[in-house]
Amino acid sequence: MMIAAALFVAGAFTSCVSRQVALQAENQRDSLSVVVGEKDSLINLVFADINAISENLALIKSRENLITVAGTNEGARRPIEEINNDIAAIDRLLQENRAKIASLQRTAAQLRKANLRIEGLEKMIADLNGQLAEKKSEVEQLRDELAQKGIEVATLTEEVAQSEARVESLSDEKVELQNQLHTVYYIVGSEKELLDAQIINKQGFIGRTLTVGSTANLDSFTAADSRLLTEIPLGQKRVTVVSAHPEDAYELVTGADKVVEKLLITDPARFWESSKVLIISYK
Repeated sequence: MMIAAALFVAGAFTSCVSRQVALQAENQRDSLSVVVGEKDSLINLVFADINAISENLALIKSRENLITVAGTNEGARRPIEEINNDIAAIDRLLQENRAKIASLQRTAAQLRKANLRIEGLEKMIADLNGQLAEKKSEVEQLRDELAQKGIEVATLTEEVAQSEARVESLSDEKVELQNQLHTVYYIVGSEKELLDAQIINKQGFIGRTLTVGSTANLDSFTAADSRLLTEIPLGQKRVTVVSAHPEDAYELVTGADKVVEKLLITDPARFWESSKVLIISYK
């Protein structure tokens, strides 16, 4: 009877120990699964960050190519605003890569704590940091070149504006000079009026001849453009052209009542070459 009781107690103890061992084994297996799962998650995170960084680097290269092509091909000039937008996009991609590399460094540290190393991960992170620094330097250079181009464009624009202003000024001066060169003066008056104003003089004793006076005052004269002045109305009978003008360059047009209706300038260039002042007197 006592033997049977001892066997029962021994069997119960053995069963209890077996259950405890099994429970411990199951707990260890679960813990190991958790650890493996965490390591797998970290490794997946590493590759996700590496892929994102690679994609960003490809996008940066594409943007750089656009800017470079636009800068070297004269026929494909792009607006400065578009190039600025490309540089801003590259800046954003560089910032994203800096964040991804920082995440990689944290993940690598966690893997080292878990006694797990991915071959070459540290070197890859170092290489990525080097590429990031290189791209940052390239972007700064592009930005400097763009700023320099902006200065050059502004300078050229200012120079063009100044040149246009000079051309306009010279054009105005040319017009003014031409107007001055073609400005002529004429006056029509009775002999007495012109003598009193000292515009004409009488010289000689027999049949005294009318001559141009010494006065330089042109206030009483009419200014005109020799290119436009073709005739001067008179309406007088005894008309004399006092100033010196070639007789074959003008004509005194007389009506049926022998009244000189007008002076017709037939050859303006020759008419005005001797004198820019025309004096006509009548009695």
